[in-house]
Amino acid sequence: MLCTPTISATAADAYSSACTTLLEKISLCSTGDKKCVVVVAGGESVHHVLRKAFSAQSNWGNVIFVLADERCLPVGDSQRNDTALLSLIDSHSFESSPQLVSIPAERGPANGSIELENVLRKVGKPNIVMISVADDGHIASLFPLSGHLSATTWSCVITDSPKAPRERVTCSMAYFALATHRIALQTGHNKRDIFVRLQQGERLPLAVFSPTHWFLDSDAAQ
Repeated sequence: MLCTPTISATAADAYSSACTTLLEKISLCSTGDKKCVVVVAGGESVHHVLRKAFSAQSNWGNVIFVLADERCLPVGDSQRNDTALLSLIDSHSFESSPQLVSIPAERGPANGSIELENVLRKVGKPNIVMISVADDGHIASLFPLSGHLSATTWSCVITDSPKAPRERVTCSMAYFALATHRIALQTGHNKRDIFVRLQQGERLPLAVFSPTHWFLDSDAAQ
């Protein structure tokens, strides 16, 4: 089920709205010494929101970031999601820094998925998930028509990704569904077709994700 989207004039406005929502939900979830588990996908849209959020406040000590998915590449590879997120975190000065839970995808999809499952069980249920929608409709490494969309485990082995690299490790829809707050970002003309297909009721990954907050710019919605 899809919530009513918030449609902004520009992508920058959509990211600002998403940033406000993200900070509000983190504040609600991290009262006192309570940790807030925030699952984030890779990609420019999510990083635009995080960059705004990091600039808006400096105390992130109660936040645990968990990556939504990872490519099976060596640690430090420029195409890995954790490399990009660590670089973004390191580019800011914090009063207290967030914790980052990386996915050990460098060990291969099978071993990486087993280890991720164990890590997620220790971290516990997510409070917030923030993902972006790709132009082919995939979120994290969960692609349209994939059997992994109905997985009941918290992590999934991906060996047939339509986009390179083919081998990946991803959190599952079952894990995402545990979050109270699920934020979806969708901006740009190349996302327009996905918006139309979703409005027509197509069971794309975002429909399964069932966002509680859905931010688009006018390019993606017109």
